[in-house]
Amino acid sequence: MPSFKETYEAIKGDWSAGEKNFNVECEMLPDGMQVKCTMGAKPFEILIDAPPGLDGTNEGPSPLLIILASVGACIVAVTRFWAKIMDIEIDEMKVFSRGHINLGAIFGLDDSKLAGYDKLEPVIRIKAKASDEKINELMDKVLSHCPIITNMNGVSPINPKVQIKK
Repeated sequence: MPSFKETYEAIKGDWSAGEKNFNVECEMLPDGMQVKCTMGAKPFEILIDAPPGLDGTNEGPSPLLIILASVGACIVAVTRFWAKIMDIEIDEMKVFSRGHINLGAIFGLDDSKLAGYDKLEPVIRIKAKASDEKINELMDKVLSHCPIITNMNGVSPINPKVQIKK
């Protein structure tokens, strides 16, 4: 496996070296709201569910919690990338992803309301061996290059295709 530096330099030298396709399979399971998600070459598996009040078995996080986890994890990962690029040593970092939603919109009780988070507010706590100015510059780079934030801001179109199995 190449190191981060080798990957970075390869893409810097040839933009097409950064082209990747990712695929995840999500399969409905028979219990509650359980979904088995399989991804990556390893492969990794995640069980996603819902709490009992939403007909789930509470055996895994809900899709809404996975969104919050993805936001926080992506901020941490992209911060690590940019810290390497900018030669900043990070001592500690935590992201507290917070989201507000009204489930009534998902249930179609008011179609004028957003059927998703109406607020996503990650709080980033970071301690690094750098000046406040340098840390703010780092975080500006992170927040403008984080793919989850980019996708969540509606930049990437989502084009579902329904295939009816007979």
